[in-house]
Amino acid sequence: MKMFAAYSLVILSLVYATNCKDGFLPEYIEPCNIKSDNFTECVKEQIEITLPKFTKGIPEMGVPSIDPVQLSNIEIDGNGLNLSFSKAAMHGLSDSMLTELKLELGNNKSEETFSLAFKGNMSLTAQYVVDGRILILPITGKGDAIVKAQGIEVWLDSKLTHHKDESGVHFKLATPKYKYTIERTTFDLKNLFNGNKQLAETTLAFANENWQQLMDELSPPAIKQIVRTLVKTINKFFSKVTIDQIVKGYFDEETEN
Repeated sequence: MKMFAAYSLVILSLVYATNCKDGFLPEYIEPCNIKSDNFTECVKEQIEITLPKFTKGIPEMGVPSIDPVQLSNIEIDGNGLNLSFSKAAMHGLSDSMLTELKLELGNNKSEETFSLAFKGNMSLTAQYVVDGRILILPITGKGDAIVKAQGIEVWLDSKLTHHKDESGVHFKLATPKYKYTIERTTFDLKNLFNGNKQLAETTLAFANENWQQLMDELSPPAIKQIVRTLVKTINKFFSKVTIDQIVKGYFDEETEN
């Protein structure tokens, strides 16, 4: 779909040419042509090139890094377990791989949509406080936490709208929806039971065997914040570059589905 041609090309142009005039694209970047038979493949290639750079942020454009993604406090309170994470950050988005791309184009540009999926291994670093039980085992402690999630795959669907300002017409993502899966998670909570090594090892082993129960509570707020941050950052890029600067033929009257 047109949106991600713009998305990928915007990011590349801003990463490498933030000090150049509006609309500048380095010679190694070729804007995708909406009329081309290989438009979708062009978009896919640009996203694959762009993602690692995009996540590192563009300070000159006022766009922060999203690797790591800084998270608000996460609270788990239920089923006999009270667990909180503060000063949390999710690392690894820049190493994610594109796994799916669907482009839906329509004559009515107000009804365009796209689907994107990416997958990778990520880790959460935070300060934790825990008290209660994990199933049958008691657990208590506070300190540093590392939560490693393997094979996180996120599917993101969104409408693509237009926003007009004095510089021209820009893309904007609206009403995004998402879903996700996780293959495996391991927990490393330092200073459990005030440093009692034997109790800590036994409890962590049990927690890692029953990781799904913990992630059913932990992952929804974390993934929600990641998606929200990603969409906000993409829209920040879109606000800096007009559509006709980055997508060939987009506004041509003869453009077809």
